[in-house]
Amino acid sequence: MKRSAAILIPLFSTRTLDDLGRGEIAGLYPAAELALALGHRMIQLLPVDETAPGETSPYSAMSVLAIDPLYISSSSLPGVGPAAIARARTAAGPGDPPDSARLSAAKLELMRRSFAHFQKRAAAHDRSEFDAYVIAERDWLQDYALFRALKERYRWSAWESWPRELAAREPRALQAAARELEREISFYSYVQFIAYRQWREMRKALAEKGVALGGDLAFSPCRESAEVWANQAMFDLARTVGAPPDAFSATGQRWGLPMPAWSAMRAGGFALIRIRTRRARQLFDLLRIDHVVGLYRTYGFGADPEALGAFDPADPADQLAQGEEIIRVIREEAGAMELIAEDLGVIPPFVRRSLAALGMSGYKVMRWEREWDEAGQPFIPPARYPEISVATTGTHDTETLIEWWRAAPAEERDAFVAMLGAEAGVDPKAANLDDRATLAIIEALYGARSQLAIAPAADLFGWDARINVPGTVGDSNWKWRFPYPLADAAKNPALAARVAAIRAIAERTKRF
Repeated sequence: MKRSAAILIPLFSTRTLDDLGRGEIAGLYPAAELALALGHRMIQLLPVDETAPGETSPYSAMSVLAIDPLYISSSSLPGVGPAAIARARTAAGPGDPPDSARLSAAKLELMRRSFAHFQKRAAAHDRSEFDAYVIAERDWLQDYALFRALKERYRWSAWESWPRELAAREPRALQAAARELEREISFYSYVQFIAYRQWREMRKALAEKGVALGGDLAFSPCRESAEVWANQAMFDLARTVGAPPDAFSATGQRWGLPMPAWSAMRAGGFALIRIRTRRARQLFDLLRIDHVVGLYRTYGFGADPEALGAFDPADPADQLAQGEEIIRVIREEAGAMELIAEDLGVIPPFVRRSLAALGMSGYKVMRWEREWDEAGQPFIPPARYPEISVATTGTHDTETLIEWWRAAPAEERDAFVAMLGAEAGVDPKAANLDDRATLAIIEALYGARSQLAIAPAADLFGWDARINVPGTVGDSNWKWRFPYPLADAAKNPALAARVAAIRAIAERTKRF
């Protein structure tokens, strides 16, 4: 990996004048132009997997293989004109962003209009391309499209409540459903075809500009997903995934995701992980492996809400062997795609040693990198981070840089400023970080030896816009959007000055 910098901005956070109130694939182009203006060669995204209507977390997906139709750019849909888009914008309702369930219904109505146009008027080469796509992606698309159609048929009830033969995936029942729902299956296949075609064209355009795309391999699909329904033996549905007690939760976090049945996955050659990685390779230049420690040891909970969880595997030797085996599988399928590992939270030392031995870049969150065993627990200067690492101010789950500063105790601020050095000019007694201070922190971070530096958009611009608060379900989570249309950022004098200052930092630190 070349020395570079990336801006972390979820796709749902992008803003254009043409979108329906939530980021779309077309927003990646002005995001790339902004990234270049900042001296950044990569856009780091969160998962773009499809979620159920009303679900906002990209880490609780209805399919970890399908692109969320919400991201399809309406203005580029064949057979859909401005009047239909205007009606869809009204149907999506007010809000910034609008209610996700209403927006999903409005977007799918546009897709049905486009599909009807395709069936009646598509050119021969478009039909041929669609047919080729369906054949090429049949390993996952067939199950996904049938699952989507059945979800609609049974009014979004849990798949375990469907007729027994369908819930159990008896072959004759699946064949009968596929015949009955042939048109709907074709429609949902078309939706994914359009999403992939838009993504492929956008990725090509970004490559021509010299901007790479970073993706995020979420740890697991949700229970109500096409992949769990289609691969029931690969999951222990009596248990759910979470995280052990840590700074975010004294009793651990219950994510509600189904527990992988690791022995069954191994017996099947980790087929689901392989196809997920191959799918990511079609979309991204770099892949962040979320919750990488869970590949080594997965913390799972049973049905008792009061009981603590347990690790699977339980033995450290087995944990090490499993994690390295799975990472090698991901590497085999990744091809030229770069890999980085999200190794935050409660991480046993052997996992980080293993990742280092495998040449996997782990995370160095500036505010957490301290000599914890030394007197005063001094912060570690970024210049001492290992080259094979990712330096960052924070993630989608942390408070922003300026929020952290406001809440940090005096001794923590003093130690942090001591690490920065007097030349940074940061006042530890200041109640808030001003522009000069935040730029000094960004410069220290970008001066790290780390190959890759990633900064959330809010930290680059000195905003307090948080993306998610772990362990909570609230109206503010997963909804932040860039406050201006991305294409207009350069027209804002204050924003333009900030962009120029960040670019100068990227150039001085040889990341651009």
